[in-house]
Amino acid sequence: MTTIAVAPLPLWARDAADAVDLAALADRVVEADLAAAFDTLRDNDEFVTRLHASVVENLRALRLVLTGRIPLAEVRLTEPFALAVLQARLRLPQTALQRSYRVGFLTMWQEWSDQLVARAGLDDVPRRESLEALQALTELVLAYQHHVASLVADSFARTDDALSRSREHVRAGLVQHLLRDDSTPLPPADLVLLDYPLDAAHLAVLLPSTPEREARQILDTLRDKCHVRDTLVHPIDLTSTVVWLAQPRQAGWPACRVEAIIDCLRSLSLEASVSEPHVGVQGVRDGWRQVRDVQGVREAWGRGVLSYPDVSLEVLLMADPARARAFVRTELGELGAEDEVAARLRETVEASHRYGSHVTTAAHLHLHEHTVRNRLQKAAELLGRPLTERRTELQVALRLARLLIA
Repeated sequence: MTTIAVAPLPLWARDAADAVDLAALADRVVEADLAAAFDTLRDNDEFVTRLHASVVENLRALRLVLTGRIPLAEVRLTEPFALAVLQARLRLPQTALQRSYRVGFLTMWQEWSDQLVARAGLDDVPRRESLEALQALTELVLAYQHHVASLVADSFARTDDALSRSREHVRAGLVQHLLRDDSTPLPPADLVLLDYPLDAAHLAVLLPSTPEREARQILDTLRDKCHVRDTLVHPIDLTSTVVWLAQPRQAGWPACRVEAIIDCLRSLSLEASVSEPHVGVQGVRDGWRQVRDVQGVREAWGRGVLSYPDVSLEVLLMADPARARAFVRTELGELGAEDEVAARLRETVEASHRYGSHVTTAAHLHLHEHTVRNRLQKAAELLGRPLTERRTELQVALRLARLLIA
């Protein structure tokens, strides 16, 4: 690739370029890139780390070019190419890559041009010389952007092309198509490639801390212990995976078989969210929706494995968080305080409702029976009524409190 020849900056402009705070500018560029092109990846730690490393390396190299320490042709980078490979693996469109470079380099140019203008005013540089320096700065930044973006785009395209030829990558694209509510039926050739019976009864399992390779190993265990034959694996990102397990529509998923899956996941000490069984293509989508709902509750509760029936009430009531919070405040009153004492009292009341007797509740909580009785009495005082009144509403409020009260 031919490098564009650009006039160097005068010495006073090089000093201005050297004075830019690269650490602060890197943070601004990363935020601009995320907002413009990668907003959905803000919580992906690996991606954000790679993006930040790429920005920092570009800023350091660009400053070397602007200050005349190295010519553009001698710039050597690694982090932007590593980021491009990661973007391709995450199946991000090349338009997002291009948009991030446009926005990122605009942010860089604004900072350096502001520094140049400020230094020109401070040093009383003649107007014509100031404009020529600003023009040279702009040409250097644009030449650097063209040089680097072209190389990175080529790296992205090569990686994306290799992945596109990968069978698993194609299957991932088919699954993404299936999960869209407006998706059209897959043609026979794609069904063969998918190699999963869409007309079966499906059980979805979200593994939020398990990358694809490990998820496949877990499926081998599930096949052996729970006699599951057909499975579909879909990586959500580099660290989480969703899988669907299929049973013939006629056999379905009896409760005992679902429980066997859950027991197996727990025996492996996994974090997992499990759906109810669903049938057909819509069942694949419904399972995906349910495991995402369960995951929100599972994260709040800190449980290892949860299934949709465990939290269906919470999912239903949390569809309107504002009304759920108002309900909890009304029902619990002072018992809903955000402190450790109130939290222990709520835990005791909830256990008492579940187990029915002070003795069993005490055994479950590893407390003395008198302690349980005292806590229940204190809870009733904070509640302002006996624990037997509005029992159903109280139980629901206590369950919601586990999600809403820190």
